[in-house]
Amino acid sequence: MDDVTKSLNATLAHTLADGHCFLQAVAHQLNETPNSMQAYKFLMKAIETESTRNKNHYRNFIDENSGRLDLLVRKYLHNKIFDHAAGDLIPQITSNALQKPIHIYSERDSGIWKSSI
Repeated sequence: MDDVTKSLNATLAHTLADGHCFLQAVAHQLNETPNSMQAYKFLMKAIETESTRNKNHYRNFIDENSGRLDLLVRKYLHNKIFDHAAGDLIPQITSNALQKPIHIYSERDSGIWKSSI
């Protein structure tokens, strides 16, 4: 992972594995202050607003087993439940809310994995 961060002129930000590690990482990038409550609250409101305003768009990404979009978002934001459906959808909603691309890097046994939204 060190080679990847060096090539991107980036640093690793360690976050708590509390169900909101994705939000913490994005808040860190927005504010460059780990665990910034102001950036964290801004993100939560932006995700809630984006998912409400464009709910018809996001409904296409949810299967009948995942439930309603508003409940899925609320479950993630308020209960910190980052399940399969939220894992696929919350980064997309966040990227659209911020109108910025999001690149997620993850270190796996087989090497570095990158996902761009």
